[in-house]
Amino acid sequence: MKSVSGVFLVVALLASPLLAQAQPSTRIVSPDASVEEKLRALTDREEIGRIIVALGHSYDTRNWELHRSLFADEIQMDFSASIGSGLTTMQADEWVAAVKPFFESLDATQHIGMPLAIAIDGDRAEAVAMLHAQHFLKEARGEPVQRMIGSYDVSLVRSDAGWKIVKIVQHIDWNEGNWYVFNKAAGISE
Repeated sequence: MKSVSGVFLVVALLASPLLAQAQPSTRIVSPDASVEEKLRALTDREEIGRIIVALGHSYDTRNWELHRSLFADEIQMDFSASIGSGLTTMQADEWVAAVKPFFESLDATQHIGMPLAIAIDGDRAEAVAMLHAQHFLKEARGEPVQRMIGSYDVSLVRSDAGWKIVKIVQHIDWNEGNWYVFNKAAGISE
């Protein structure tokens, strides 16, 4: 696998404290880069963006084959902002098996995700992605919707099969709606 050396891709679309951690430039690639490096940077950015969109789409469509295909075999996940105990290393198959019952116990979900910043250095990439998740349970006690608003820090590596997620850290800025919906899906509430 050939790595493009010297290419550092940063796309900052919105000004926020999370994006301040990324390089402040909106330049996709150095003007001195070769045509091959420029094309590679654009292709990589597009693939990473599609992975981020597919992540939410796989939850919403309950497409567990698609969901699994987005990850490397060993991953790190930190969803302690909503549930869990912090950064956990696991096999991707374990992750899929763990999230499947949660999502399948809900009547519907909507995840709106888009990359806000992408930084690529060789075969590694870091992205900040928007998190807007809605969880719907028709027979909930009270309001049937719970929402989470925030972001994900997503780490990826280039593999022979393309870019794969190796780590996700969830950050929640605020919640709205009925937490019973989320807790019922998580098996915390009756």
